[in-house]
Amino acid sequence: MCKIIVALDYNNPLDALEMAAKLRGKVDGFKINHMLWEQSEYLRDCGELFVDCKLWDTPNTVKEVLQKIIDKGATMVTVSTFNNDSVFYECSRFSNQIKILGVTYLTSWSKEEQFKLYNKSVRNMWDENIERAKECLSGIICSPLDIKTINQPDLLKVCPGIGSNKGQSRTVTPTKAKELGADYLVIGRTITQSNDPEHTVNQIKVDLKQNMN
Repeated sequence: MCKIIVALDYNNPLDALEMAAKLRGKVDGFKINHMLWEQSEYLRDCGELFVDCKLWDTPNTVKEVLQKIIDKGATMVTVSTFNNDSVFYECSRFSNQIKILGVTYLTSWSKEEQFKLYNKSVRNMWDENIERAKECLSGIICSPLDIKTINQPDLLKVCPGIGSNKGQSRTVTPTKAKELGADYLVIGRTITQSNDPEHTVNQIKVDLKQNMN
């Protein structure tokens, strides 16, 4: 069954921690950005702690940041697949301590924007960038709509923007994402901005379970 990660994309850390307290034990973990970095220690016992920092830097800097992230209790982290091979080597040294997830392009981009920026199709980007980095990766960040184009069956498919069109170009429902092969559903506003986040989570779980039958 797909795991549910709630994106705590808040400007106010206290609001994020309040939401995490409501949903603790009801979801499989939480995704945080730089706004919550200092508070991440309060989330380390709440399941998966997904630090979405999209690391893209020198090998030494990436190494130092990864160590700090692991020391804070994180279990998942994003790394840009546009890094060079030296960075991927450093990442591989941590791959048994944390799930390293490759980011090739943002799911907020349309296919037209992606091709305009890099003059490559989605399939070519996956083939070239993931192939270079796959030895250090546990999974990849992708739209569920792109899973069928990714020829990497051993990598986890972590899919953000599920159920919300805000800030995302191509999004689908949780059940559709599961049908397409997602392993993790990263869900933000659909849950955090609902009138009853706990009920929303429960309904998503029911829908996913029914979809298994």
